[in-house]
Amino acid sequence: MQSKKLCRLVLAGLAMVGTYGAAAYGEAADAGMHVDQVGYLTGYDKTAMVTDSGADEFSIVDVKTNQVVFSGKLSAAKTDELSEENLRRADFTSLNTPGTYKLKVGNRESYAFVIGDNVYAIPNVQTWRSFTLSRSGTPLNDKGVTDLQINMGHAQDKEAKVYFTDKLNQKGDKVDVSGGWYDAGDYGKYTTTGAIAAAELLLAYEAHPDHFTKGQLLFPAGAQSDKQLPDALSEVKYELDFLKKMMRRDGSTFHKVAGAQWPGFDKSPDTDTQERFLYSTCTASTAMYGASLAIGARVYKDLDKDYAQSLQQDADKVWAYLAKTPESIYRVDEGQESGSGPYNDTNDIQERLWMAAEMMRTTGDKRYEDYLKAHKADFLQAPGFFTWDNTLALAQFAYGMAKGADQNFQADVKKVYLAYADKIVSKIKNDGFGCALAQEEYTWASTKNALTQGDMLLMAYQLQPKAEYEEGALSQIHYMFGRNSLDKSFLTGMGSNPPEHPHNRIHESTGAYVPGLLVGGPNHIKGGDPDQTKYLEENKVPVAKSYLDVLTSWSTNEYAIDYTGTAAYALAWFAKPINVKAKDLQLTRKFPSITK
Repeated sequence: MQSKKLCRLVLAGLAMVGTYGAAAYGEAADAGMHVDQVGYLTGYDKTAMVTDSGADEFSIVDVKTNQVVFSGKLSAAKTDELSEENLRRADFTSLNTPGTYKLKVGNRESYAFVIGDNVYAIPNVQTWRSFTLSRSGTPLNDKGVTDLQINMGHAQDKEAKVYFTDKLNQKGDKVDVSGGWYDAGDYGKYTTTGAIAAAELLLAYEAHPDHFTKGQLLFPAGAQSDKQLPDALSEVKYELDFLKKMMRRDGSTFHKVAGAQWPGFDKSPDTDTQERFLYSTCTASTAMYGASLAIGARVYKDLDKDYAQSLQQDADKVWAYLAKTPESIYRVDEGQESGSGPYNDTNDIQERLWMAAEMMRTTGDKRYEDYLKAHKADFLQAPGFFTWDNTLALAQFAYGMAKGADQNFQADVKKVYLAYADKIVSKIKNDGFGCALAQEEYTWASTKNALTQGDMLLMAYQLQPKAEYEEGALSQIHYMFGRNSLDKSFLTGMGSNPPEHPHNRIHESTGAYVPGLLVGGPNHIKGGDPDQTKYLEENKVPVAKSYLDVLTSWSTNEYAIDYTGTAAYALAWFAKPINVKAKDLQLTRKFPSITK
């Protein structure tokens, strides 16, 4: 665990200010000037929050000319309970002239931000590209961008050993499960999060296929790609090909592949040479894999017919397995969690519903609708935001979008889903920062929780186009990019004040800082990790400020692919494709490893 010296080094880094792109110039901002440090889209709401200092007016200043281009009255002060700040709101929605600006109140000024038609284009590319830089089983040489260089991450996954014996495998059997994305700050690869992350990316493409092109992600040297596909779908294919290797001959899946011990921060993917094992079987993760296959089968259909058919055939096999295996299974063998996370979902009904709904949407086969109707009591429950252990909301959205569905039943499903979307909008309106998080949602992965609710609003928009759904989703992007009580961007490399010390072994072992990774954010539930627990016990920390930019605070400062998938969905909705060059992706400041 973390030494006192390491702690001092990390905490000292909190005072440093990062820079990124045109929206950031490295100047420190005054406390309590809460803006989206990347920027605001023309034609949409543009608001910032400031802590009350007695001033009644604000101005927007052009960074290049230092001229005031907009001025206005601050709203009345109102206390935000979760941050414990007395906030006033600056509304400059009518300012649509592209440029780089700062917000000023008296002598106080904010970080710089951009107003423009496509302000999220580069963050969008960085976010999708982060999946490429999280690849296992391939050489990577990202020279001139992040300078990440990995010879071959976990080549031993070509001969991963089965950890248990059952009717299909003997303990010690070797299986090729090479490829895929690392899950998070460690090097485990999980069917659960791999499936939901792949699904999020596929659904993002399906919502706006015109936002994706070939050459868009500027693949680094060594990263193989399918030249016939848009880069985004080529990247998702890399993960789906790995997940297909995790499928067993009866249609079930292995749950995860990882080492028996957590690797140290000095271990890069190509120097972590410990044996790797295939652990557990889990019907919930199998159903999630099946759902991702069903989405893939329809998304790739017009681009790669043969590949789409192979995905559909595997999906059919998964469904057949689940149909003859009605009980929820999560296998546990002693020692299987010693070097990887459990993702222990023991109630799989929501995941089965999700797969059935995606199969209905893809194939139109009424037997999947019959399954949903047979489980009507579960299917028509009010959803929460979707996550790896509850995908009910994704099931409802999929069925809501399905063609040829029973109109009355579909109307009932849409009603339930849209009622939850309206609840999210209400929470956003009542929060001082326009954040969707309720107090009990500031948990491990709270930023993902907020972005997921934003994504659900964009899904709701596809069912019933309402401007407040799009604006609510944008509000979560603003929160992610620094319009929060910490003035912290939670996406690595983005904005003037991004995470400097993410819990990420690739960064720490190689010294290459990967932008576009969404970190967990504030976690007010004690016990997340030793640093976070000590911080909460020794200080009076408001709920919305329960975050540490500390390497070993994995419950607040670790990324994961399913976290980043929520950001990728939201950004892809609003970002139009651009002709990106290496220099466009280079960060203007380095964030060096502190353990090397």
